[in-house]
Order: sequence, then C-alpha cells, then structure tokens
Amino acid sequence: MNPLEQEQNARFAALDPLLPPIAAPPAASEPLVVTTGGRRAGGLLTHVVHAPGAWPALWGPLEIWDLTAVPGDSGAAGLTALLGAWRDRMRGTRPDPDSGCSLAWPSRDAEASAVLLAHGFAPMTCLAVRAPAPPADDGPSRVAVRLAGEGDIEALTDLREAEWRYTSLVGTAVPRAGARELLRAEVVRALRFSGLVWLAEDDGVPVGMAACLPTSPAPGDGIHGRLQPGRWGYVDTLSVAPGLRGGGVGRALMAVAHRELLRPEVRGTFLFYHPANPLSPVFWHRQGYRPLWTMWIRRPAWS
Repeated sequence: MNPLEQEQNARFAALDPLLPPIAAPPAASEPLVVTTGGRRAGGLLTHVVHAPGAWPALWGPLEIWDLTAVPGDSGAAGLTALLGAWRDRMRGTRPDPDSGCSLAWPSRDAEASAVLLAHGFAPMTCLAVRAPAPPADDGPSRVAVRLAGEGDIEALTDLREAEWRYTSLVGTAVPRAGARELLRAEVVRALRFSGLVWLAEDDGVPVGMAACLPTSPAPGDGIHGRLQPGRWGYVDTLSVAPGLRGGGVGRALMAVAHRELLRPEVRGTFLFYHPANPLSPVFWHRQGYRPLWTMWIRRPAWS
C-alpha cells in the first residue's frame, strides 16, 4: 500500500467507521497524478463501453469514464485538482452523447460534495446500509406476502418493469429497446439462484415484489471496496404497483425480507437508491438505512 492509499484509508476511517479500505480498480485503468499545495493526489481512470442490449445499459450511459480518486490527505484541494486534470484529459476525447463521467465518494464527506457540485456532477445513486437490527413490524397493510415461484414470472416482470420505468424519471435508468426481456431474464435468474423473491398480493392480485440475496464483497464485483468484508444481505429490488405506493405494501415486504436476510453471521443489509426519487429516500431511511457512498455522475461526459 502506497502513502497516498494509507492517508486515504485514515481519512475514510475518520469520516465513517463503516467504510472499508480502498480497493484497487481494474488493471486497465489510466493513472492521473497532480500536485497541489505541495501535496500529491492521485487517481485511476477507467473507460467502459456497454452494448445497447446489455444489462448495465438499462441503468446508465453506454459509455462511462469512472475515476477512482485517491487525494490522500490533500482534502478538497486535491480532489479539485484531480477533477481539473480529468477535465483536461477529456478534452482529447470524442465521447458519444450517451456517455457520462462517474465517481463514487463517501456520503459523509460534505467538502467533497461541494467540489463535485461545482464541477457539474450530480448525486445520482446512494449505497445505503442498515445495521442487523430486528425488522420493523409489518404495518397496517392488508396484503399477504409469500415466496414467489416460477408461475409468478410475468407478474414479477410487470412489477420490476414498473419500477425501472419510474427510475428512468428520477434516477439513472435509461429507456432502451428490449428492456422487458432483460428484466424478465433477471427475474428468472433471481428465482432460480437466490430464491429470495417475495410477492405481495391484495386479495390474490399482485401488488408488490422484493428480490434479495445474501452476498459478500469480492474482487471484481460492484461492492468490493464499498462494504467491509463479510456476509451481507442485498436488497436488489423493491417494487410496489404505482397506484398503491405509500400504502404499506413495501413495509410489509421488507418486514419479511429482513427477517430472512438477517442471519447471525450477517453484518447488515444494503441497497441502492436514488436521492432524486421523492419516495424511496424517505422510505429507506424509515427502514433504518443510511447513505454510505454516493455515486456522482456528469452527463454527457464532455459537458
């Protein structure tokens, strides 16, 4: 571990005790190094292009430049210098309009938030965590919650598609051709491999679903370097039929999901939500979640 990484880990530990040590980005990354006020700051820039029909294309731009910033103890000045160097680096590219620059940073670092906002970035997604506390009660909803099965695939796909379409208005989701087929395939995968998919019904009519799975951070996955090592419960999707949001369906689903996910060896649960969504931040905070990381994005990449 180099001195910059040691400084960064010490700063992160002071910011938030749940932050893990920083993890190495993909090997194909391009280095960025700057000096400000006599202090060095570094970063690694990764360029990714997704096919229009790929799963990640449903959730963001096709072309992404992602910066793993390591300003060490240079603070806001170091991050400012890194973003300036990144901007200069982008001047030599010709990105597609369907593109973006992204950076993940601890949610509690208000100084960094000010720098990112000043450079045209918007806080688009939060990774939020919940301690392994007892689940909230089911609430007043009259719905019945049961494990879903193969016969529920179309109903689950309808609910998942409704959630994705709403996210395209208030989050990172992007309307794409063939989206339903991709969402349906993900529903089938969740049923067959995690088995933790619940369906809420009101008098036999599907009105909500939750898909979850136990997981652990591992090199190369999206939560490596975001969560502390160990077993976690992941809330992948919670969807409530549009006309019934706010009526207790989500609360009933999560009471069941948390009881199943919070085994003795589990460190907690986590999920992703969009700060601009007028419904989900309030709901998740009431469920005991709080932001750990914020994913910032500037679209298009050359803006």
